[in-house]
Order: sequence, then C-alpha cells, then structure tokens
Amino acid sequence: MTSTGLTLDAASAIGYIGQTVLVELYWDDEPQTVWHCLHIVGVMLPVEGVYPHGCFMTLDLNGSDDFPNEVFFTNIRTIRAMRHRDRHGSGNVLGRMTLTHSADGSGSGAALPARRNSSTVPANGSTGAANP
Repeated sequence: MTSTGLTLDAASAIGYIGQTVLVELYWDDEPQTVWHCLHIVGVMLPVEGVYPHGCFMTLDLNGSDDFPNEVFFTNIRTIRAMRHRDRHGSGNVLGRMTLTHSADGSGSGAALPARRNSSTVPANGSTGAANP
C-alpha cells in the first residue's frame, strides 16, 4: 500500500506544538500501522530547494528520551491531539481529542490501541499495573 502520508500546512503543524498526541504511523515496507502517544515539542517545516521533508520533533510519554526524535509527516496516517487527562475520577484517561488530521482526510478506520471497559482495560482506565 503506497500513500503520500499527512500533508500539513505551517499553521496546522505549528498548532500541534506543546500537545500530547496519538499518532498512527506507517511505512510502505511494513504490513501494519503502529500507534504511539507522543509529546510534540517542535516542528521542522520543509524548505524548497533545501530539505523537502517536514517532521514533528517528539518525546515519548515515558520521559526516557534525552533528545527529541523526528516523526516525518510522510509516515503519519492519523494524528489526534489529546486535550487533557481526567482529574475528576470518571476514568476518562484520553479526554476529548481535537485537531484530528488524516492522510486520506477520513481516518484509517483502524481501532485505537485499547478500549476502556474491555477485558484488558476496565472502565476506570486502570490496567492494574503498579506505577512506582
């Protein structure tokens, strides 16, 4: 499956700086997409005649990155900004998602990685794992 990936203008790309996002990434030589939650800390825009590829500068949510990583727009199928974490105990971990963009304009149709109230993630959002 060949696709051109996400096309963002400068204003849309810059609007993601400082956001925590859920991204669906794909590569032409891989059969399946991969979902990641990332913090976007910067944007590198393409410059005609200098460098043709734009990317987000990102950090993993776990805080283990010493330096930002590049996530190229051409590898992003879907991106969704997450507004906030629930602090009121309803278990809504992702909150509302805004600023949704997809490569084909409609989303991939792929399921999100985990659903609450399933056998693996209860309604309160807890996975049961201890957090040190």
